[in-house]
Amino acid sequence: MQDPMFFNKIAAAMLVALLLFFGLPQLAAALRGGGHHAAGHGEENAHPFPQYPIAFSTDSAPGGEASAPVDFATLLAAADPKAGERRAALCKSCHTLEKGGANGTGPNLWGVVGRPVASHAGFNFTGALKAAGGNWSFDRLNLYVENSQSYVPGTAMVQRFPKAEQRAELIAYLNSLSDSPLALPTPAAAAPAEPPAEATTDGAASVEAPTATAPTEQPSGH
Repeated sequence: MQDPMFFNKIAAAMLVALLLFFGLPQLAAALRGGGHHAAGHGEENAHPFPQYPIAFSTDSAPGGEASAPVDFATLLAAADPKAGERRAALCKSCHTLEKGGANGTGPNLWGVVGRPVASHAGFNFTGALKAAGGNWSFDRLNLYVENSQSYVPGTAMVQRFPKAEQRAELIAYLNSLSDSPLALPTPAAAAPAEPPAEATTDGAASVEAPTATAPTEQPSGH
């Protein structure tokens, strides 16, 4: 006797197969943070870089108090390019990093630090990046990698590195991918330490007691 649910089972199996086939790549991209380039590079959207102060806060201090902002140049000076090389593994899904490498979904990144924005030969950049102008400075790269869609609305790259220390490592590594790496920016001068407070008295003046002297004997008038 034929199973009355036979065709339902076949349909369910096909539906599961389709969900796995189309859903797994999307799930993998979401777990990677959406990938570097979720949209087509031919989009036209002329939005220049917004400019705002570059100040970053580390994790909150114990007790819920926010710690002091950290100067990004200071983080760069302490960054390990080798750690940045490991973080750049994510970039390789869209970019090549070696000198003379071909463009992929994104442009080749050799020499990216310091070069003009949207200038790499043979790559079709979005209108958003073409309208930005200027060069890829350390500060610009830092803000772009932190949240590319927020910093350059309309760019095709979709990437977020929320931790400033990790961005510093990545950018220090990218800076090493050059025949002439740029000199790192000078860290902000540390605030001078406050002198210790002077000890204060209770306001009472110290009065030295006079020294008692023995009476001298007067000579007799005899």
